[in-house]
Amino acid sequence: MPIEFKYISSSETKDLRHLVLRQGKPRNFCDMQGDELKSTIHIGAFLNSRCVGVLSLFLSKTHKLPNLSQYQLRGMAVDPQYQRQNIGKELVLYSEGELKKKNVDVLWCNAREIAVGFYKKLNFEVISDLFQIADVGPHFIMAKKLT
Repeated sequence: MPIEFKYISSSETKDLRHLVLRQGKPRNFCDMQGDELKSTIHIGAFLNSRCVGVLSLFLSKTHKLPNLSQYQLRGMAVDPQYQRQNIGKELVLYSEGELKKKNVDVLWCNAREIAVGFYKKLNFEVISDLFQIADVGPHFIMAKKLT
């Protein structure tokens, strides 16, 4: 069954963000600064009309890169029942295509330490030392040139 990708609202990202990324924490931990900005893009992956994956793209620059057009990938989550089926990969690839249409140069993220291998398979590069995000854990900044 093919995956369908759609732009969604920030509120439509919350269930999967909470289940996968913030389980055991209050629901408001799923809210991200910039969720409601016009420049922010929320994308859902759907199978049989059911949202099984989400990610959000924020117009944001990392100090680790020169003055290029940049978006930050945040809040990526795939329903545990559908993980390891390439849904996350397809979500990222779809997002890259959408950003290329906007002439964005770089997509970057704060990758959890356990997700580094996933992003490396998608040609992201580690561009920082390991750092901690409070209440979340160890991360690296990873980036991919889109142009």
